[in-house]
Amino acid sequence: MTSYSFHLINAFAERRLSGNPIVVFTCEEMPDEPTRQALAFQMGVAETAFIAAHDTHIHVHSTQYTLPFSVQAMLATAEASHPDEIGLAAQAFKTSQGQTWLLRQADRWWSQLATAHTRPARHNNLEMASALGIAATDIIGTPLFVDCGLEQLIVQVRSQQSVLQANPQVNSLSKLAESSKNLPQAAVWSNDGDHITLRFFSCDAFQVYEDFGAGTGAANIAGWMMASGQSAPFSLRIEQGLTIQRLVSRLSVIHVEVDAQRNIRVGGNVRRVGGGVIEL
Repeated sequence: MTSYSFHLINAFAERRLSGNPIVVFTCEEMPDEPTRQALAFQMGVAETAFIAAHDTHIHVHSTQYTLPFSVQAMLATAEASHPDEIGLAAQAFKTSQGQTWLLRQADRWWSQLATAHTRPARHNNLEMASALGIAATDIIGTPLFVDCGLEQLIVQVRSQQSVLQANPQVNSLSKLAESSKNLPQAAVWSNDGDHITLRFFSCDAFQVYEDFGAGTGAANIAGWMMASGQSAPFSLRIEQGLTIQRLVSRLSVIHVEVDAQRNIRVGGNVRRVGGGVIEL
């Protein structure tokens, strides 16, 4: 029998029972991919991360597939593996996308993201609106694919109500947000004054998934803003989760800072709320 220790972490959590639940397995040796995927399915949370002792490479899985990169999983892993750090501390983690630096300031972990790269979307606003289940007149700005670690379609809409109305289907989202780098992913967001509301969708061949805490999507919004003329430095407070149309939902708060050199950092409060052991 093999035992695997895990930590239950809430990422982007302003309160203990808020944010997005992430499970982090801290292993003596890294389990193989089928075992990791089976454990991720067993845990049933949005994302499950694995890190081995004396290594900095993080493997991340949803319940259905491997993820090449995840900001929230990296922040959760930093909290699970360095819970007693006080003050300012730095930690570098690796994923299949390369190395990322993480920094702790007080209760908040920050992740330094790659420089944003953009490319135009192939579909016009009418096609895009139809695929996302919103009105074409709700789309403002120019939708772009942005890549700060993962390439995602970033679509700004007029209001929080427009964000709430989004209802993409599998076939339409897969064509709209198709990427050679990862599964189709799209961020639909609004900026009402200083209040940014985000919903984040991804899909495989069978289903559309909605995330409670899309840290990479938040970084890509900052990349979209700079590509659209926003001058640096600036900071963002992005809310996600309460807009998800479920009986039970909860708020995630994602903080983004862009410095004068246009470097993007994504951060949030990350709280361990429990843990245990799985025996196989």
